[in-house]
Formats: sequence, C-alpha cells, structure tokens
Amino acid sequence: MPRPGNPDIRRRLLASGLELFYARGVNATGVKEIADRADVPKAAFYTYYESKEAFVVAVLGQYWLELQDRSGSLLLGRGTPVRRLQRYFAVIADEHERHTFMRGCLIGNLALEVSATSASVHEKLRGIVCVWEHELAAVFTEGTPQRRREVAGLIIEAWEGAVLRARIDRTRAPYDRFSRITLPQLVGLVGTS
Repeated sequence: MPRPGNPDIRRRLLASGLELFYARGVNATGVKEIADRADVPKAAFYTYYESKEAFVVAVLGQYWLELQDRSGSLLLGRGTPVRRLQRYFAVIADEHERHTFMRGCLIGNLALEVSATSASVHEKLRGIVCVWEHELAAVFTEGTPQRRREVAGLIIEAWEGAVLRARIDRTRAPYDRFSRITLPQLVGLVGTS
C-alpha cells in the first residue's frame, strides 16, 4: 500500500508554485525551481503531481480556496449588495496593494498565459469563474436569475480590467474607481430589463 503524502510538502510545493507563477509566470518556471524553492527533491514533486500541468491546476484550486477564506464570507454579510461587494473587493485590493500591485490576479494571469495551451488549466479557470459568478449573483435580491448572472459576469470582467490597470499604473486608483463608480452602476442594472 503506498505511503500517504506529506501535507507539509504539498503545502510547500503549492506555496512555492504560487509565488513563482506570480513572479515569473508558468512558462518561465520549471519543476526543479518549484521543488528547490519548496526545499524538496525534484522527484518528490512527481509523488504529488503527475505533471506540471496538473500542478498548475492544483495551484489554481488552492488560490481560489485561499481567496474564498479571506473574503468570501463578506458576500454573505449584512448591508446592501453594493456595500457587500465593495467590502469583498476591498479585501482583495488590499492584498494586491501589499504586493505593490505587481502580482495581479492569478486567475487573470493564467487565463492570459496558459488557458489557450492547456485544456485542463482552461477548464479549471472556467470552473472557478463559473463559481465566482454564481457567488456574486447570489448577493442580489432582485432581478431575474439570468440578469443576476449577467451582471455578476460584468462585475468580474470590470474587476479584471481594474486589476490590469492597477498593475500598469501601480496604484490603487483603478480599484477605487471600480468600487466607487463601476460597482454601483453595474448593481443598478440587476433590477432593469
């Protein structure tokens, strides 16, 4: 019977991959570099992941879980839909600001870098965005289900644009505009037909 994996090694590999993917991207990061940074032998990497592509999917999954742990509960809290969404995105913007706006959003980064060349990464990204859209749509109390999903999709699209602009300008201003102008306008569309 195979020995169960060490959760600490798995955690270190995922953390190493996340940092390197942010810093250099997936294509410029090798398995040996990931293993070295995690302080594990390269062969150990393949004990946990059958391929680099499978590892990228796992990093995305871990990124999404951590994002939900930090901010997901804010969507369920008190307040108007606009206020809950503003609090939710402010937590994410704060994280980006701690990294001087250099990292961006791993979902957007990998969508641009590898989504077109990796079917499994593409499917993982689609799944995450679908869940994200569903969670944002659940904030709304009016409008049709279809309209809620459409507006939630627009919010994600606008957010990713703000992330890109924040990386370019290295400032929080795009997030502030998103929160102050874009979110209220988009939320206002939920009740319209």
